Amino acid sequence: MDRNMPLPGSFYRYPDGNTLQIICIANNCIDKEKNIVYQKMFPPFDIWTEPLSSFMEEICNNSVQICKYSENGTGNVVQGNDLPVNTIDIPASTIPESTVITDSVFKEALLNGAVDRKIAGKIPDKEIAEKGFMELLDARTYHEKYIIFTSLRKYLDKRLLNNIAVALDIVLEDGDEEEQYDSVLHCLQTFEHYETQRLR
Repeated sequence: MDRNMPLPGSFYRYPDGNTLQIICIANNCIDKEKNIVYQKMFPPFDIWTEPLSSFMEEICNNSVQICKYSENGTGNVVQGNDLPVNTIDIPASTIPESTVITDSVFKEALLNGAVDRKIAGKIPDKEIAEKGFMELLDARTYHEKYIIFTSLRKYLDKRLLNNIAVALDIVLEDGDEEEQYDSVLHCLQTFEHYETQRLR
């Protein structure tokens, strides 16, 4: 393998300060050309693909400087055809520990009540709320729905509370967000109670 080939998990920073993380190298099913899959590390955290040859061309082009981070917190400044130019120290605290949030990681954080610790700050709060809502709808049991709902407490607004209520066939009374949250919570507790009684 080429020693300059981008590795999954590597971070690159362009001169404008924007950072991206390599997710993987993929093969295009039509022309068999290698593509690089990466995620931009700034809102809205889009995931992109680009032909690997084009990506490598940008690295070798004199007009683009890229900083590659390694796991130990150091990196190589890559500029022009001199690969690598030199090594620089980059504090590990400036490198996101895992900015690619997979669905399984997201669901695990919801079910373990670890959203604030594992997810918050890595994706926008609105995206946490929307993805959490979809996970709640997909949950198989009311027990899972209850845990997900409590994990999302600080991310839910009135619109999402109403959407959850509609999905659960609950009629919400007028009131502020706190009252509506409590209303849905009590209904979920009741559903969970009858679900566990029925399964015995």
